[in-house]
This record gives sequence, C-alpha cells and structure tokens, in this order.
Amino acid sequence: MTPAEAFAVIPLAAVCADHRLQPEEADLIMKMLRGRSPYNEMDPVVFGTMVSGLLLALRDRRQALVEEAAAILSPEQQEKAFALAVRLVHADRIATQEEVNLLTDLSCALSVPPERLEEIEASIALLSQDIPK
Repeated sequence: MTPAEAFAVIPLAAVCADHRLQPEEADLIMKMLRGRSPYNEMDPVVFGTMVSGLLLALRDRRQALVEEAAAILSPEQQEKAFALAVRLVHADRIATQEEVNLLTDLSCALSVPPERLEEIEASIALLSQDIPK
C-alpha cells in the first residue's frame, strides 16, 4: 500500500460503512481528496482507478486495510484522515449506526489519543448541523 492509498483508505472506509454511497458523500470525497497532494497531481483515470480499487478492497477487508493504512501514516496524517472520515459520515447530516460503529473502529485502530479523536468528531458533528441539506 502506498502512502497515498493509505491516507485515502481512512475516509473511503467511511464512504462504504453503510453500503450506500450518497451523492453528498461522493461529491465530498472527490473534493476532499482531489484538493490535496498527491491526489490533485494524479491523472483523473489513475485517481479513479485507485479509489475504485480501494472501495472494492474495503468491502471485503475493511479492518485489515485500515490497520495497514494506520501503520503507514504518521499520527498527524491519521488525525487528518480521521477528520475527513468524520466529515464524510456527517455529509448527509445523518450518521447511521454503521457509520457510528465505523468511527469507533477507526478510533481503536489509530494511534491518535482517543480524546483528540472525540474532539474532532464533536466539532465536525456540530459544524455539520449548520450545513444546508
């Protein structure tokens, strides 16, 4: 797994948590990743192929991929990737039980202090309440 794939795995896990890709989630994942390096430098076909491959792999091996990604990422990168995942969970302003469970699983797999992850989640949830649907 490359560092680019590792970073993308965490928010992509949020996209497939409830087995439904909402339009808000698809739009947001594209904006969030494509606005960052190295994704903004990738050919769109290469980026799409990477995302499609990761989504398919996550369907069958989510926990293993998240753990592999966490081992590659620094704590700061883990924190940013987790924040993107939380933002995706709240993109449609409805956090399903599957999505809440995923965030809990992610929290356990990452080496970021639990208190910090809780702060991130609470802040994004609060901000998401103000986003027009």
